[in-house]
Amino acid sequence: MNGYELLRILYGLFLGIFLIIAGVLTFTSKGEPGIGFRIGYTYLSERARRKANRVSGIGIVLTGIALIVLSSFLPMPWLMAVVALGLGVTVLLAYLVAKREYELEELSKEASEKPGRRIEPPRVGKYLILQLMFAGVSFTLILTGEVPRDPGILLVASIQLFLLALTVLVSRPLVFQLAPKFKGKMALGFARAMTVVSAMVALQLVVVVLKPGASPLLLILMLLVSLGAVFYAAFIALTSAYEEGYY
Repeated sequence: MNGYELLRILYGLFLGIFLIIAGVLTFTSKGEPGIGFRIGYTYLSERARRKANRVSGIGIVLTGIALIVLSSFLPMPWLMAVVALGLGVTVLLAYLVAKREYELEELSKEASEKPGRRIEPPRVGKYLILQLMFAGVSFTLILTGEVPRDPGILLVASIQLFLLALTVLVSRPLVFQLAPKFKGKMALGFARAMTVVSAMVALQLVVVVLKPGASPLLLILMLLVSLGAVFYAAFIALTSAYEEGYY
């Protein structure tokens, strides 16, 4: 086992354990501030909150376990793809479950009064432009042959497009408009978080071009930068969710 494989396994183990802990906290959440899957549906319906937390908690735990197991076999780009796919599917399923449970609960009683004002979407244009620029850098490096066109590299670059689509989705008030006082803070925070992750992906590809025979010290530094970007993005997203009122 060489140094890169050991670092990859440690990276997968550290991030995987973090995801497992986060998933357990989400699954067992009883409405504590800043914990659990929170969107408008779960804010208005206790039933939706419980079911969405169970689904998202299980999904996050499974993603963490998959990351730990696969870190011994898959290269880093594929591990990042596993995390993005696992969390993306988890968020989608939790949203659909929360929406369904809220609607079922509303059918069993008189519909509550909804906000009467028109909710304006937050302006995330500058974050979308930044993400497009970072994705453009990545795909330019791939198309010009500066980095190998192997499936792993292509998948990592495609993650940037996935983050871009998520940013657009979350910026739509339709997703969060059930909150009593929608201010768009969560959408803006999420947009910043996704921009940080997209920048980190572009930076890694640039380093591959500039330092094709990177030393172990540089690899360690890049792993630390990646972890720092992921945790900083998570911190931004959670903080903005708390400020919005999804707690």
